[in-house]
Amino acid sequence: MLKRSIKTIAGVAFVATLLLAAVSCGSDDKDGEVVNPNLTVGTASRPSWSVPADLYATFEYTMSVQLIPQAELQPYISDDDLMCAVVDGEVRAVSSLQRTGGEAYFPLVIAGTSGSGAVTISYYCARLARIYTVQNWQPFTPGLAPTQDGKPYVVTFFSVE
Repeated sequence: MLKRSIKTIAGVAFVATLLLAAVSCGSDDKDGEVVNPNLTVGTASRPSWSVPADLYATFEYTMSVQLIPQAELQPYISDDDLMCAVVDGEVRAVSSLQRTGGEAYFPLVIAGTSGSGAVTISYYCARLARIYTVQNWQPFTPGLAPTQDGKPYVVTFFSVE
């Protein structure tokens, strides 16, 4: 009798666990595919990032780079997107999407001085109405190559689990 009760309780617990798992997972998936919360549509308006007209006369160096968002964001790239670089709290470069030879990228010519801090990159994705930011992407380095192995640098804005 005791053995039978234990089996019944174990069976009920197993079924309850399966039901709980099915219910808790159901809210995060779309047709069986888990949706990354970073790829859902947000509410951000297109930012009005701009640089002063005398920016390049004010600073002694520039750092030219070509950037592209991480692979998860690339299907959402559009001509309405923007990318900007911020150094020491100031917008130092802004770019819209460019294409060369079928490859999309954001070219940024970032102004700074030898004592400038790290570069923060922000990306506005129009299709997702979101702004993604990575703090301290790279130190301001005028000698940095514009590309990495001939391809734009890939900026990782969020981790993928």
